[in-house]
Amino acid sequence: MRTTRMRLTDVSLTDGQSAVWAGAMTTPMVGAVVQQLAAAQPAALEVCSPSTLRQCVARGEDPWQRLDIIRQRCPHTRLRAVVSLLTDHGRRGADLIAADVAVQWLRELTRRGVAEVLFIDPLLDMRRLAPLLAQAAKLGLVPIAALPFFEDAALSNEALCMRAAALAACGAARVMLRDESGVLTPDRLVSLLPALQQSLPSTPLDLHLGCQTALGPMLALEAIRLGVDGLDTAFAPLANGASVPASGTLVKSARLLALASVDDTHLAAVDAASRALATLAQRHGLPEPRPWSFSLAPYIHQLPGAVAAEFMERLDGANLRSKLNEFAQECARIRVEFGRPPMLEPFARPIAQQAWLHVNGLPRYSELQPGLRRVAQQIYGPTPGPVDKHLARRVGRLTQQRPQAMQDLRAQCPGASGSALVLAQICGVAPDRLPAPAAPDFVAYVATTPTDALIAGLSARASRFAELNVIGPQLSVRLRGGLGARHV
Repeated sequence: MRTTRMRLTDVSLTDGQSAVWAGAMTTPMVGAVVQQLAAAQPAALEVCSPSTLRQCVARGEDPWQRLDIIRQRCPHTRLRAVVSLLTDHGRRGADLIAADVAVQWLRELTRRGVAEVLFIDPLLDMRRLAPLLAQAAKLGLVPIAALPFFEDAALSNEALCMRAAALAACGAARVMLRDESGVLTPDRLVSLLPALQQSLPSTPLDLHLGCQTALGPMLALEAIRLGVDGLDTAFAPLANGASVPASGTLVKSARLLALASVDDTHLAAVDAASRALATLAQRHGLPEPRPWSFSLAPYIHQLPGAVAAEFMERLDGANLRSKLNEFAQECARIRVEFGRPPMLEPFARPIAQQAWLHVNGLPRYSELQPGLRRVAQQIYGPTPGPVDKHLARRVGRLTQQRPQAMQDLRAQCPGASGSALVLAQICGVAPDRLPAPAAPDFVAYVATTPTDALIAGLSARASRFAELNVIGPQLSVRLRGGLGARHV
C-alpha cells in the first residue's frame, strides 16, 4: 500500500463519449456540461485525444477552439491530453508523428492550459518516447507514459515490469498500466500490480481499465485496495460497457469498504454531473449506458473500447450476434498472422474490419485492409512476431519513408500555422481543409430536443406546401403554409 490519497481522472469527454456515444459529443455540448464535470473535482479532466481531434474535424469543428472554451470555463481544473505517436488514417508521410511535430503538438496543448500529457506508443519504442517525455517536462507538462496491457504469452509480469522501469528511466513522471481491452483478471491483477509497484519505487502507478468483460468495476476496487496511485473513471452516463468504471459507483463502493484512499467528499457534485450528462443524452437521443454482461469473447478478440463498441453494434445491427465468437476467433487469428501487434490503434481497427469481412462471407484476404498492409510492411516499426510469409510476400516491401517534419510541412504549406500543420498530420487532412474557429453564436449551446429540431426543419420547408402533417409516437405536427406549426 503506497498511496494515501488516490487520483481519479475523468475521461468522460474522450474515451467515455467515444465508446458510449460513438464520438457524437459536439463542442456546444461539451461547453454546456464541462463546468459541472469540473465541479466534481476530479484530479484531472482528460479533454482531448487523437480520436476526439478527428471527431471534431469530421464535424467541421475546430478542436483547438474546444480546448480554449474548456480552459475559459474551467480555469482552476487540471487538464490532461492524450498524445499518440502512431496514426491510422493512412496519409502518406504521416503514419508516424515526427519528433518535432510532436513537440509542436505539446506546445499547442501547453498554450491551451493542458497540464498533463499521456503518451501512447503501442510498440513502446523508447527512441520515440524518451525525447518527447523530456520535452514535455521542459515545457512544464507532467509526462505520463502508457504501459499497454493485453493477453500475450510474451507479456509476463517480469516483461511488463521491465518495460515499466524503462519508461520511468526515460523520464515518465507517472506510468499508466492501460488495459483498453478490459482483459485483466482478478488473479493477474493481484500478482501484477504489486510487482509493478516494486519496479517503480519512486514513480506513481496509474491504471486504466476497460469494462468489456464487466469485471472492470470489481478490478478497480481491488486496485484501490492494493494501493494504486490513480484510476481513470467516467461519469455514469459515459461509463461501463466499452468504457471505464463509473466514478460515482466506485466512490460509493469504496466508502462501503472503508477504503480511505478515495475522496468521497464530492459525491453530490459527481451525481449532479451525471444527471447533466443524462439530460444531454435524453435531449439529443444519445444512447444510454449499457453494462455488458460477462463474456469470454473480449479475451479472444481483445478489441479496445470504442473499436469493440463499434463492432458489437455492427454485429447487432446485422443480426449476427450469434457470430460473436466466430468474429472474436477471426480477430485473434488475423492478429497472429500479422505479427501479433498490440490490440490498440492503429492496429486494432483494421484487424477488426478484416475479421468482419471474413465473418460476412468474403474469402479470407481476397480483400486486404490498407491498415494491415502498413502493418505487414512494418511502417510503424517491427511487430513482436513474424508476419505470415505468404501475406508478407503478397504485400511486398516498402521503402521506409521518413515522417514529415515541421520543415517539410511548412515548405508544402507556407501560409499554414503551426497548430494547423500539427492537426493536419494527426487527422490526415490538408491544412487548408481544416475547419476555422466558429463564431460565438455557433458554439453556444441551445437546449433543443429532437422534436424541436424536427419542427424547426419542417417549419423551414412549410412554405413549399399547402399543408404538411407528420405523425409519430407521442408526436403530431401540422403545418399550413406560413401559419406555423402546431404539435402535440
